[in-house]
Amino acid sequence: MITKNRFASVVALSVAALLVGCAAPARVEQMQVSNSLAVRTAAAQSELKDGIGIKDVTGGKETNPMWVSNVSSADFERALEASLKDAGLLSGNRQGSKYVLVAHLAKLEQPFMGASMTVTATVRYSLIDRATNKTVFERDVATPYTAAFSDAFVGTERLKLANEGAVRTNITQLINDLVALKVSVADVQMAK
Repeated sequence: MITKNRFASVVALSVAALLVGCAAPARVEQMQVSNSLAVRTAAAQSELKDGIGIKDVTGGKETNPMWVSNVSSADFERALEASLKDAGLLSGNRQGSKYVLVAHLAKLEQPFMGASMTVTATVRYSLIDRATNKTVFERDVATPYTAAFSDAFVGTERLKLANEGAVRTNITQLINDLVALKVSVADVQMAK
């Protein structure tokens, strides 16, 4: 026989489990950037057109389903690669590209809880001339993204959406910076 208190406890635990859910990793297709025609046109005029190979992507963390959503290095690399390809900046030959890109996901600042969840992704990017081993671009890019309560009822899903949006916004900023980069006149372009 179930008492009222025990029934109330079971209902409360069931509702809590529904609200919390299991954490899922960020999805590659939601982190990648589909570049606009304007970006692709600008990239076609860029000195970096079809010239970048990705060398190292580090700093990501695997998702523990019992804890919080994260972004793995492998998934971040796939999203970065697909985004650079769509922009027209990725070389078809990773080992023979003119430039190599190194990306380190330094921080993924996540809220513990909230109705709206803002995640800030901070990535350290370095673009290196393969022939001279000279760094031609180096920058820490920090971008926030907020997933509103209306985007997802379950908190773990909202956090995953905020992770994906923060990384997507970060890659967008990188692509804009790379398209605007004048490599021939750059020694090392650093931004804070």
